[in-house]
Amino acid sequence: MARQIVNSVQFQPAAVDKQIGQLVNDLDALKGRGRIKARSLRQIVDDVSGRYFVDREKSRLKTGFPKLDECLGGLEGGDVIVIGARPAVGKSAFATQLVMNMGRAGRRVILYNLEMREAQIYERMASRLSGIRMERLRLGKNFLNDEKQRFENANDELRKLDIWISSGARTVSEIRNECRNMGADCIVIDYLQLILPDRQSSSRASEVGYISKAIKGLAMELACPVVVLSQLNRVSEGRESKEPSMSELRESGDVEQDASIVILLWNADENDGSRRGLKVAKNRQGRQARILLEFIGESMDFKELDEPVPGFKPARIKTPFDED
Repeated sequence: MARQIVNSVQFQPAAVDKQIGQLVNDLDALKGRGRIKARSLRQIVDDVSGRYFVDREKSRLKTGFPKLDECLGGLEGGDVIVIGARPAVGKSAFATQLVMNMGRAGRRVILYNLEMREAQIYERMASRLSGIRMERLRLGKNFLNDEKQRFENANDELRKLDIWISSGARTVSEIRNECRNMGADCIVIDYLQLILPDRQSSSRASEVGYISKAIKGLAMELACPVVVLSQLNRVSEGRESKEPSMSELRESGDVEQDASIVILLWNADENDGSRRGLKVAKNRQGRQARILLEFIGESMDFKELDEPVPGFKPARIKTPFDED
């Protein structure tokens, strides 16, 4: 193999130094049984420039929420998307809806739910598709009216979805090993603080920081977006608006640093328990946004609304006609 590498080089006087350097790199890679990961800008341009200013609608991984997708422009391989919220706001229901939206679009999604059993996840999905209330689905003994048909239709649709579900505690290494050959379009982890560390650290903050960086490495290695849910601390509960910030992600500042996108959810209206605020607080490749959602607890379903988030006044955009 080494001889083939050397013989493949046709030395040119004007570029002999660069050719020798590349030859040494190739031989070093062969010696280490690895590959040189760095690529020239010329190679990158040739590889990716054809992807732009074309119709990429089919290739983009969408969340299924039109306003949110307009802001994000789709999820990309290597992205880590953090969804943060306080308990009982509905982050697990929101994540389940994302998974179903992607599955219904023909995508393969792997959901790691570290706190619920498979049957509980199924109940949420079946309730949402059938329109049968969660309480009715769990406690009903006999079908009423058209419930049987709706229930069977929901099950038929769920069987067609390329969604894989894993319950119980996992380390990031275990998730990597399970997903390596699955060809997933997206991995969803619910939630960050329940992931087991691969190694013990002196503090919980250090462990969460290590886990956060391992998730980023997982997204990069598999070239797959990873959506990970996270709890928030109690700081926002003391504010009148209840709107959280990225600094409230629990236990480690590494979470907001490693994430490509940070989405925060909160109860947006104390007089209406169905209103949720959604804020794209960080978007490395795009803009920030605030979206008002309606949460239908009976079927664990979120819907985007055309109303502004209560209490939020968008900054006025300065125009060339404004005086300094």
